[in-house]
Amino acid sequence: MLKRAQRSGADEESTEIITRYKQKILEALSNYNKADIAQCYTIIEGLIKDIGHNPLAVDTVKQSSAFPGKLGSEVQFFRGRIGNPSCSYVAKDMLHLPKSRRVKTGNYRFSIPGNPSFYLANSSYGCWIEIGFPSYIEFNVAPVVLDETQKVFNLAVSVRDFDSMNEFENDRVHCWLKLLMLKIATSYRINEDKRTFKSEYIISQAVMISCKRMGYDGVAYFSRRVSDEAFALCAINLALFVDYDDGEYSPLIKHIKMDRPLNYFVFKQLCQSLKYGECNSSLRTVNNPYITNIGDYSKQYPYRETEFFEFDKFLFASWKKDESPWGVPVE
Repeated sequence: MLKRAQRSGADEESTEIITRYKQKILEALSNYNKADIAQCYTIIEGLIKDIGHNPLAVDTVKQSSAFPGKLGSEVQFFRGRIGNPSCSYVAKDMLHLPKSRRVKTGNYRFSIPGNPSFYLANSSYGCWIEIGFPSYIEFNVAPVVLDETQKVFNLAVSVRDFDSMNEFENDRVHCWLKLLMLKIATSYRINEDKRTFKSEYIISQAVMISCKRMGYDGVAYFSRRVSDEAFALCAINLALFVDYDDGEYSPLIKHIKMDRPLNYFVFKQLCQSLKYGECNSSLRTVNNPYITNIGDYSKQYPYRETEFFEFDKFLFASWKKDESPWGVPVE
């Protein structure tokens, strides 16, 4: 990456950022491997503080550059869960694990055992790939919207933006470079089953803990289950941090609206007249100037022309969102 920056005529500060962030990330890993986990987290927190509050890095959900589309417009999210139609899930069943069941929380990219995050995707397709490509009859999705109280740290930045950086002022370019270095460090994926310790999560979990200490509410990032990040614009994840206070659930649930989930197999059985109704919400996933495809370089398809997109539209079209109060009932 340093060589590419130099070939592109990057300024001295840009090359210094790449070198310094690489050294700091490697230093953090070295400290973790020496069992000095606190120092590892301190180093990563220092990098996040160095990035500061540039709007490219930190902003509210609607204003966040992590989600393509008109800044300020609503971002539609989706929450997936595995289970056949007989489960009859309700909105409460789609929330994070309650405090009494936190012992079941696993080791994930932006959450640690005992301290889960609430994961959302910006499409039903994103949910499907993240929960392991389940069969239609096992795939359930609920539509979700957030209020404007969440501050999101943006790691959904792409190396593909490298050549367009000449169009921006230095402050934005330098912020983007810092985010890109952290994004690269948190994007590794190792295909090896039955592992308890996942070394590729060291930096991402340090980022999660550091962001919580900074007062941020979540991290936005590209799914690592796509063939290339060029196909990730409809697979952008949001990991919202869960804080267990006195109750079973995080105060976060008071700041979301979520409808009852629908099973994808059930959706497939609906008549055409029901499935292809108009959606009053303009889905930000595709309402942007970018090419939003799924697949890979050998065979790709516009997301607008998939059943997943029709599912997304139906979930919001059939939901009386504006009549729903904020908060998910858990009683």
